Amino acid sequence: MLNQTRRMTLATLCLSLTLAGGHVFAEDAAKKQEAEEPVIVGNPPADSAFGKLKIGMSYEEVLAIVGKPTSENSWCTGKQHIPFYFGSDRGRAEANFKGMGQLKFNSDVSLYPFRICKADKPTTLIHVNYNPESTGELAK
Repeated sequence: MLNQTRRMTLATLCLSLTLAGGHVFAEDAAKKQEAEEPVIVGNPPADSAFGKLKIGMSYEEVLAIVGKPTSENSWCTGKQHIPFYFGSDRGRAEANFKGMGQLKFNSDVSLYPFRICKADKPTTLIHVNYNPESTGELAK
């Protein structure tokens, strides 16, 4: 009986350490990836709409500067299924602008039964791709 109690205590301790360690690792990996990702590609003129954008702006702030996009798309990144992942990049959204380029945002996600995910409202600007020859259409 005493031996069985020791085994259960040891198993509980090992499980607790494993779960706690996984949580810390997931947070560290998420912070590292979020820190590397934001970028501005191209050289938007300072007086253009894209030149006034800053990484980290909200979707509403961006639309107030550049106006309505020509086309939009959103998707889930797959990180919504990682246990103990609390990062902001579980969903992505992109907005394409004719004659200006493409903007990418982190996006909120909604989870439904049977592991169905839907990206919702864009939140934070993470990527600016300035291209004055852009058609504004989604990539095929």
